[in-house]
This record gives sequence, structure tokens and C-alpha cells, in this order.
Amino acid sequence: MTRSIFVYGTLKRRSRYHHLLGGARFVAKASMRGVLYDLGAYPGLVQKRTAAHSVLGELYELPEDRAPRLLRALDRYEGREFLLRRVFVRLRNGRRRAAWTYVLKDAPARAARPIRSGRYPVRRAAS
Repeated sequence: MTRSIFVYGTLKRRSRYHHLLGGARFVAKASMRGVLYDLGAYPGLVQKRTAAHSVLGELYELPEDRAPRLLRALDRYEGREFLLRRVFVRLRNGRRRAAWTYVLKDAPARAARPIRSGRYPVRRAAS
């Protein structure tokens, strides 16, 4: 069974923490329904199946032999603020695909601003 992960912030290509994906294979750019929030040093995703907004990110396949270890390391990196959840993402060709992603465990703080474009800038993730 292939384990796919959808990333939308500090784990994207050309970002500072991309190496934590441990050799995962890039599949495609993808999107999912939800709202992306600017939490300061990183973004947070609130999944909303009926949201008019989409969160843009990247889909990766984790190496099968290292997937459990990588997911444990990602759990530590993401911390208690996030939950790993199974979602469906949409690829550019219109196909849907199941993947894991990290969503905010609780509602974002009042100071958190929605990122209306749904795209977390790589330059922020790289700093």
C-alpha cells in the first residue's frame, strides 16, 4: 500500500524542512478544500468539505520501507497543534486521490489570518 502525503507549507519543495520527507517522491501539485491560516512562522489548515476555498500544495509518495518511521518523525515535527488526517486531494488533471495531511487540531487563534490565495509562499517556508 502506497502512503501519500499532502503538504502545503514548510514541508514543500525548496523550503527549509523539506528534507523531513526523507526521499519521498513528488507526485504532483494538488489541492484540497479548506482554509489555510497564517500562524506566523508556519501555516495551518482547517479542512472544510464545503469550503469555497482551496488549499494548494504538493502530493508525495513516502518510501514504503520508511513510511512508518517518517510519519512518526513528521508527527514530532508538527507537534500537538496538528492532527494527521486522511483526506482527498485533487490533482491538476482533475483526478482525486487519498492522502494524509496535517490539519489544525483546534480552531486557529483569533490573530491568525486566512491566506485567501490558499497558497503558503515558499519564501516564508524557507526562512
